[in-house]
Amino acid sequence: MSVFTQIEARLAHFATEQQAVLTRNRENHWPLAPELLGFEERRIDWQRAGINLAVIVQPDFLATGVDNTKWNFSAVAWQYRLGGRWQAINDLVTSMPFHHIEAQVENLLAEARTYLNNIQPDDLCMPYNGD
Repeated sequence: MSVFTQIEARLAHFATEQQAVLTRNRENHWPLAPELLGFEERRIDWQRAGINLAVIVQPDFLATGVDNTKWNFSAVAWQYRLGGRWQAINDLVTSMPFHHIEAQVENLLAEARTYLNNIQPDDLCMPYNGD
């Protein structure tokens, strides 16, 4: 059974409110790193004024694979410009048991919405170079 069972409907409703796309379990996201394949996650993506926005709920990633006992809830904004990917990230929950996210999902979504809806191009940081 999915860890998202209790909050799936709320995430779907949030995605609809943002006119966003809800993605579940990107099975083949890292085909060159088999230890990172097959993890559960939820990602809600949309755009506003030329800025890409996302709410991402995913487990911790370790060198040895995925740690499903610790979870993260992040609000991310990015834009591709000359020089690379400019971004802003607000990690609202970091490396906590999933029930922590489950218990606070309404507040976390509200905080993510406020953060992302107020992002301006000047709020995005130096280019991301993949390091």
